[in-house]
Amino acid sequence: MNQKIAFYLLSIIAIFFIGYNYSQFNIEPLKPEIITINNNDEIEEYKLDNLNLQQQLEELNNQLILALDELKSTSQKLNLSASKIQVLKKELSSIQNAFNLNDSSLKKSNAKLLDNEKTLKEFKKALSDAELDIELIKFDLEIAEANLRAD
Repeated sequence: MNQKIAFYLLSIIAIFFIGYNYSQFNIEPLKPEIITINNNDEIEEYKLDNLNLQQQLEELNNQLILALDELKSTSQKLNLSASKIQVLKKELSSIQNAFNLNDSSLKKSNAKLLDNEKTLKEFKKALSDAELDIELIKFDLEIAEANLRAD
């Protein structure tokens, strides 16, 4: 019996020893394993791509700024041209009004000139008639003078 008890006691001690070691193995935190990967080429390629993209972005940004400046300049020129057009339209309108007034005045002057020419022709005809009458009266006077002398 002593052998049985000793066997059981040794078995229990062995079971406790195995359990203790197993629990110690599971309780200890896992040690992180550091795996080194040689990806320097990919990192350098990524950095180079990133740098190229940044340069392209800066170039596009500069182009955008230049385009905006040109757009502002063109807009200012357009506004200036629009105001000049308004001024020129007003000037053209006033010139057109002055032309219309001068044209109307010219037409009135032409009408007066035509009336004056007509009156001049009438005076010329009247003067011609008066000269003819004077010549007739002179002739009659000469005849009367000659008759007076003859009497």
